[in-house]
Amino acid sequence: MLNFVKKITFILLVPWLGLLSGNALAESENFGDYTVYYQAVNSTFLKADIARQYGIVRSDRRAFLNISVMKKQADGTMQAVAASVSGGKRNLLGQVGDLAFREIREEKAIYYIGEFEYSNAEIIRFRLEVEPENSGSVHEISWETRVYNN
Repeated sequence: MLNFVKKITFILLVPWLGLLSGNALAESENFGDYTVYYQAVNSTFLKADIARQYGIVRSDRRAFLNISVMKKQADGTMQAVAASVSGGKRNLLGQVGDLAFREIREEKAIYYIGEFEYSNAEIIRFRLEVEPENSGSVHEISWETRVYNN
């Protein structure tokens, strides 16, 4: 039962963590029937046991991207779908880095987590390529955000 509570906490808490980090709530972009949700979250906002369960390293200088892909169904409801997610980051000094994403499945939810390091108050530009499973199309998403230490 405790494991179930932890999973529910992770699912419900992650989309709201952006408020605490100074970022907006998860942003989204629509591509036909698909909606991609994305957000950068400071790793220290996760409780240690939750971070450990999902293999997320907690540190004042580490954050992660939380990506999810939803597909509009014939009845109008949205359903999580698997996707291929890749991309990278670049700061204002021109320093670049690739992001490695791993999939997390929780009941009917599917998330892609990519961790990265940063400096306090750093502005980071992200560029992602998202290919929903069986869609045959790749969608590019770019945005920038400022990340802060706690």
